[in-house]
Amino acid sequence: MSLVLLRANKTTMQQLRPSYPARMRQSHRSPPLYAGLIEALRQELEPIVAEIVRDVASPDEDLEALAVSTRAAVESTIAALLRTEELTPDELTRLRLAGSRAAREGEPLQRLLDRYLTSGWVLWAAASRPPTGDSAALAALGTALLKAGDSAAGALAEGYGQAEREIAARTGAARREFLDELLELAPDDPAAAARITRRAAHFGLTPGDRYRVLVAGIDRELEDEAPEVLRVTLALDRPGRSGRDGAASPPIIATTRGRLVLLARSSWPGVGALDAVLDDLAGPEGWLAVEAPLAAGLARVAPAFGAAFGALLVAERLGLRGHRTADDLLLERALLADEGLLRAAIDRELGPILDAPRNGEELLRTVGAYVAARQNLRAAARALGVGVRTVSYRLARVEQLLGRPLAGDEVLRLTTSLFARRLLDDDALPTPQHSGEADRSRPSRQ
Repeated sequence: MSLVLLRANKTTMQQLRPSYPARMRQSHRSPPLYAGLIEALRQELEPIVAEIVRDVASPDEDLEALAVSTRAAVESTIAALLRTEELTPDELTRLRLAGSRAAREGEPLQRLLDRYLTSGWVLWAAASRPPTGDSAALAALGTALLKAGDSAAGALAEGYGQAEREIAARTGAARREFLDELLELAPDDPAAAARITRRAAHFGLTPGDRYRVLVAGIDRELEDEAPEVLRVTLALDRPGRSGRDGAASPPIIATTRGRLVLLARSSWPGVGALDAVLDDLAGPEGWLAVEAPLAAGLARVAPAFGAAFGALLVAERLGLRGHRTADDLLLERALLADEGLLRAAIDRELGPILDAPRNGEELLRTVGAYVAARQNLRAAARALGVGVRTVSYRLARVEQLLGRPLAGDEVLRLTTSLFARRLLDDDALPTPQHSGEADRSRPSRQ
C-alpha cells in the first residue's frame, strides 16, 4: 500500500520540481533549503510514528517493538535529510546492514520496505499540510524525500538479497550432504537411520512424517553449486525461516545425477508454486518433473527417490514434459526393467514383419493405425491417408508373414510389442535380417 501512496505523492512533488533550480543543490556544509520544514517535523515525531505504525502493522505484530524501530527509521531519515539532500555512502551502508539483519532474522522484505517508504510519504504529508508560502523549500523537500526513498529501498533490498544468498549457500551444503546420505540409506542399517533421525531435526523434519519426493530435469545437467539450485531455493521459501514451524519448513533442494531433487513434508504449502519456478528456470525448452508416491517416513525416502528417478529416465526417453507422477509410468518401467529381454521379445514378435522383403516399417505403421482405430479399416485408412483397399491388403500381408490371423490375442501381442518398441531407441533395435539362416534362428510361435 505504501508504494502506491508514494507514487501518488510523487506526481504532486514533481509538479513543484520546476521551481527548484539545479543551482539550489546544497553543499554538505550549509543546511538544505528545507531545513526549517524538517525541524518542524521533529516537533510532530510521535504522531508521525503512530501514523506509520497504523499503516504498516500486521495483526499479530508487537506494536511497541514496531514503534521503536519505526521511530529509529524516522529519526534517521530526518537527521540524514538535515545534513544533505541525498543519503551518504555511510548511510547507505547502514541501510544495507539493516536489510541483511532483517533477512537473517526472517523478517519479510516487503514489511521492511514498507516501514521506510511509508516514513517518506507520511513525512511529506505532515510537511505539506500546514499552508506555507515557501514553495521552493517544499519542492526541495519533496525531491529529497523521493531520492531518499529510492536510495533506501535499493540499499535495503541489496543487503537483504545478499544475506539471503549467503544463507542459502551456507545451508545448501549441509542440506545436500543430508539429502545425499538420506537417498543412500540402506533399509538394514540402524546406525545410519539413527544418524539421519538426529540430523533431520536440524531441518525441521520428523522421521515418522510423510514426505514428497520429486526429481526434475531441464535441458541441461545441473551441478551441486549450480545457480539454478539457489534460484529455486530462494523462490520457494526464505531460507532464513527454516525450521521455525515444522509444517511450513522449507523443502530441501539439491542436485543428484544432473537433476534437481526436492524433499518436502507432505503438508508443505509451496508445491503449487514449483511449476512456475521450473517454467522460469527451463525457458522454452521445457522441463520434466516426476513425483513419487508419498514416502511414509524418512526411511522410505530412498525407495521413493528411486521410483521417481527411474520414472524420470523413462519419461525423458519418451520426450515427455511437465509434471508427472511415478505411477503414471509403471508399465513403461516394467517393460524396460530388462532391456535385453525386451529387445529379444520385440525381435520375436515383430521380426517376421520387419524382415519382410519390402515395406516392413510401412506394414508396422499400418498395424499401429489399425489398432489405434479400434480395428476399423476406414478410420485407419483416413489416419494413414490411403485407401481402404490398401489397408486391407497390407493387413492381409501381415497375416501372411505371421502365419496367423490378425485377431484376438495376436492383436494384443502386436499392440504390446509396438508400444515396447517405442520405448527403445531405434538404434537399439535388432537389425532386420533377410537371410534364410536368420529366419530359421528365430523361434517359431505356431
